[in-house]
Amino acid sequence: MNLTALKSPSFRLYYIGGLCAVNGLWIMRVLIGWMAWELTASASFVGLVAALSLLPTFLTGPFFGVLIDRTNIKLAAIGTNSSMIVCIATLLAIHVSGQLSPTLLSAIAIAIGMVSSAHHPVRMSLAPRLVERDQVGSVVALAALSFNTARMISPALGGIIIDQLGITWALAASILFYFPSLMIVPFLKPRDTRKTGGKEPFMTALKTGINYLRHRPELRLVLLMTALMALSIRGTTEILPVVADGLFNKGAVGLGQLGSAVGAGAVVSAILKAFGPSRPAKTMGLPTIIITTLGILAVAVFGNSNIWNITLIAAAALGFASTYLGVSLQSAIQADLPDDMRGRVMSIWIVVATGASALGAFTIGTATQTLGLSLSTILMTCVCLVYFAWLVLPLKTG
Repeated sequence: MNLTALKSPSFRLYYIGGLCAVNGLWIMRVLIGWMAWELTASASFVGLVAALSLLPTFLTGPFFGVLIDRTNIKLAAIGTNSSMIVCIATLLAIHVSGQLSPTLLSAIAIAIGMVSSAHHPVRMSLAPRLVERDQVGSVVALAALSFNTARMISPALGGIIIDQLGITWALAASILFYFPSLMIVPFLKPRDTRKTGGKEPFMTALKTGINYLRHRPELRLVLLMTALMALSIRGTTEILPVVADGLFNKGAVGLGQLGSAVGAGAVVSAILKAFGPSRPAKTMGLPTIIITTLGILAVAVFGNSNIWNITLIAAAALGFASTYLGVSLQSAIQADLPDDMRGRVMSIWIVVATGASALGAFTIGTATQTLGLSLSTILMTCVCLVYFAWLVLPLKTG
């Protein structure tokens, strides 16, 4: 089984705090998507706000990665968690004052994206340093399990809170969920690093991380697969309000149900990963090929079904494929990665995943305004299947 990381007392504490924080994260993501839709009833604006919350990672992630490799990781964790609380509290204050506008919501989305771009290398560097090196695969699988358990529960919870109590209470709940993660940081005991990144000039350290990936063909393939998965599958999950209310007229509760369906599929996948073998799967093995193909096809089903239950099943398929591929691809990089390079290298992986997700959300959202959701998701599916064939065929014929 892949649960060995739980033997570490420090990781267990981190895991509890992280589980609380990801519930706050998913409530917040449901809220921002719903607020974007409620303000404008525009599919393109929903896609734009999703992209704005993701794009800062694409632009600044690698630079934060270098900083994380040369700073106190616990102070960095306190800083990013505190900053996320400030961002959500600011959105709450603007909403309560009645001054929320598309421009202000876009600005908050960018601020959240900036904080996330710093937090991604923090969590991907901190958690593996709380366990033995041979337990890193377990860390990735367990992180996916907690992330996606919250993804299953919190969107529905957020939708119910919005529907029954209003946006104000949902924002307050999101803030409260972040506090346990902030409070446990002083008690964590991460493994020390050699801090080689601190002896290099900043840009040299960044180049070292890029070269680590560039000179390893298997890891280059991981990045290409990550881009494919994020563009098609994850990008589609960023436009749930368009489907829940724009297509089915089910409001915030329907949005929560769709988000939870994505989360349910993701949890099933995370459980399989957590209780499966601890060694990383082959990047382009048969299971990966099958799951990637089904995940891309689910994009077209999701955008073309006029039956709610089928749409929920397609959403679950998107969640399953996204998590299976995300855990497999991240484990492939983290397995042999030196501690003093985790921030830099994993920030590049996050840049690829987040940038492609933002591009996918923006592309589908914008195309939906002119072509309609049905045709937009069909075109996305066709383009990504061709791209996947381009990746697979040379490997299978070579």
